[in-house]
This record gives sequence, C-alpha cells and structure tokens, in this order.
Amino acid sequence: MKSLPTPVPMAFGDEVDPSTTEQEDLRTSNRQRTLCRVARVRTDTDEGLVRVRNLSDEGIMLRLSLPVLLGEAMDIQLSETVSVHGRVVWTDGPDCGVKLTQAIDSSALLRHLAEQGLSEEGRALRLPVSTKAVLSSEKGIRAVMVDDISQRGMKIRHDGSFSPGLPVKISLQSGLQRRGVVRWSQEGIAGILLLEPFSPEELGSAHRL
Repeated sequence: MKSLPTPVPMAFGDEVDPSTTEQEDLRTSNRQRTLCRVARVRTDTDEGLVRVRNLSDEGIMLRLSLPVLLGEAMDIQLSETVSVHGRVVWTDGPDCGVKLTQAIDSSALLRHLAEQGLSEEGRALRLPVSTKAVLSSEKGIRAVMVDDISQRGMKIRHDGSFSPGLPVKISLQSGLQRRGVVRWSQEGIAGILLLEPFSPEELGSAHRL
C-alpha cells in the first residue's frame, strides 16, 4: 500500500458533539471531501468501480453497485499504484463506510493522487474481466473477448482483422453498448477508445459484465 501512516485521535464514524467547537474542528481537519474520485474495489466475491464520497485518515465512504456485508474485507484501489485496505462498518443503500486497517495521512495522499493524475501514472483504472462481446465495423460482425475495461476504453482479443483508426461498435453480453475507435492492434489484441465513457455504476460489478 502506498500511503503515509500517521496517528489520529478520532476513529472513523465517531459521534461528534456539535456543541464542542474543538471536536468539530478536529473532524473537519481530519476529513477531506472528494466528489469526483473513482476507485476500484475488490471483495472476496466481486470487484468493480465505485465513487469515493469522502476520505479521512481512518476511513472512506463509498457509493458502489456491488453488494457488501458488514465486516467484509475490502481492497480499495485509488489508482493503479495506490491502494488502501479495510472492513465495512456500515451500509446505507448504495453507500458504505470502510474503516481502514492502517491509518493514513489523507491530505498527503490526496495531494499525491492529484500529482499522479497529471502524469502517465494517472491513467484510468481498469477492471480485469474475461467476457464475450460482439464487435461491428465496416469489416463485418466479429465475436471478441474483452480482457479489461475502463470508463474510456477496453482491451480485446480478436481475429487479427482490426487496424488502428477503424470505427467500431461493441456490445457486451450484459447489454451495454458503445461506439469507439481502434487505437492500436497487434498479434490479435487491440485497444479500443470509447467515444462515450462508461459510468462507474455501469462498471460497478465485473460479474455483471
């Protein structure tokens, strides 16, 4: 895990007396709001993309599409090189709270993720899958296998007939469809750039794809 441990005086989920200014300030300084962060989570039974609602030194709040249970262990990949680990301590509809196994410096971690997002390390999170799909193009209709998928692209295995620049339409067996363009192709493997991104909810469960 690429994070910065630090001792913290308040556990995730502690109640705060609104009449105590010092406790309010402590909670505010210990929690960072992140409204547009996407992460990848993995449980014992599934994995998928989620929205990060907020992050603190000891916990993280997620909005997710896959089912989770209280006490369930979870790995949360905030980028391809940064992950945190914890257990589910509460659920409320699509939202859940995860208490981290090891405390972090959330402010430093968010700064690192922001810097990483400006570099090549900040590429979109990919969801490993192995699912059948149908790809349509001017070359006809082909059966392909999707090896991984992100919000803006996917890697497929094909019969070798696709070349860079080819416009395509791909239909997953789940019913999801997108138009895209072949970015690269070599030895029967191709990368597809999607013209319309998937939402985290659409990629919220690898099993449903």
